[in-house]
Amino acid sequence: MKAVKIKKALAIILIAQTIWAGACTKTEEQEPAPGIPPNASVEKGIMKGRVTDANGNAIPNVNLVAEHTVYFGTYIFATSNQQGYYKTTVPNGGWQVTSQIERSLAGQTYRFDLHPDNETPFTGATGAIRNFTWKLSGAKPGGGFYGSSVAVYPEPGSPIQLENIELIIKPDGQLTDGSTGSIITKSLTDIGGGEDGINDIPIGKYTIKARNKINSEALQLRIRNTGSYSDSVTGIFKAGYTGSTQYQIIVQVK
Repeated sequence: MKAVKIKKALAIILIAQTIWAGACTKTEEQEPAPGIPPNASVEKGIMKGRVTDANGNAIPNVNLVAEHTVYFGTYIFATSNQQGYYKTTVPNGGWQVTSQIERSLAGQTYRFDLHPDNETPFTGATGAIRNFTWKLSGAKPGGGFYGSSVAVYPEPGSPIQLENIELIIKPDGQLTDGSTGSIITKSLTDIGGGEDGINDIPIGKYTIKARNKINSEALQLRIRNTGSYSDSVTGIFKAGYTGSTQYQIIVQVK
């Protein structure tokens, strides 16, 4: 009888240990990392979300700006933590959230608009989750592209027709997000502003070549109004005007 009682007691202890161990494992899996707010559901009076790159990696220390949709110059600010999350309170009223980051490459500083997963305004009474992604290319919700453009001008007096030009654009080193990029080969199109070229190119340093599509002949080119013509030219994007998040490399072809 004693042996039976001992076996029953050991069985009870083993079952209790198993249940306890399982509960601990479940708690550890559900517990969020330190500093990360729960972002699964919308909270009243709260604006929150996460900022990541195109690969889903967290981007810390990014400023988020909520602007009042009625009262001009009224803002609420938040900053992403080391896991990319942000969270702040917002009062009643309508709000629109935007975000930008700055990065440098080859001596140039660039400002990027971040892509919102939901660009619609929200009310403080309702609260909102607004996640943002840094994209180097792709269409913006309000029009335009996250990438920038290469514009092409003909040498005055040159017989070449812009519609017959094809550019080969090869990254010279890493892009602004540290990725390697890829070679872009495209014909010229209307890129707006009365210019022909190629839109939506991820910002980086590039070596550019040009050829005539009709006969595959290599064309001479240079940075516009700078230096001598050659078979290729290396350039970096520069801002068209102060405050713009659109940049250009402008080349001249003959």
